[in-house]
Amino acid sequence: MKSIFLFCFAVLFVSDFSISQLSDSMKLKTPSWVLPIIEKSELMKSYEILDRMNPFYFEDDFNDDGFLDIVMFVRSKMSGKEGVVIVNGGKNVPFIFGAGKEIGMGSDISWCNQWFIYRDKFIYNFDDKKKKFMINHHGIEIVKSETTSVVIYWDRRRYKTHIKHI
Repeated sequence: MKSIFLFCFAVLFVSDFSISQLSDSMKLKTPSWVLPIIEKSELMKSYEILDRMNPFYFEDDFNDDGFLDIVMFVRSKMSGKEGVVIVNGGKNVPFIFGAGKEIGMGSDISWCNQWFIYRDKFIYNFDDKKKKFMINHHGIEIVKSETTSVVIYWDRRRYKTHIKHI
């Protein structure tokens, strides 16, 4: 009985948000802390959230500020190109990669067939497995095929991308 009450309360609470770009099921799947950020952000008015990937989003502290961040797939309403948005939980600021903005592998990542949190401490430099550089925080790896991907990571000042040949 208690779980039914909590579910109904959550549905009523989430439905108070007027985020037209999210379906009701996506609202229920999205962490509550990010919903007001998406609703109020001028930047996010130009994008729609997509749920074509599984999982629908990742949550981690990508910039090591002690707050959870979230990453989700988006589509530009103007160009129709796909990308990802990272919302920094500490400052509540969204960052767009792809969706019309060049990331080193084009400006549209609709080619992505899998993605995951990049937890390795090093990113190897292209085909030379001996050359590598260290990253201090988890990143996001967006895979194009079995041979190429792009890693989005925080370099202590800003988010960067690195093309990785597997």
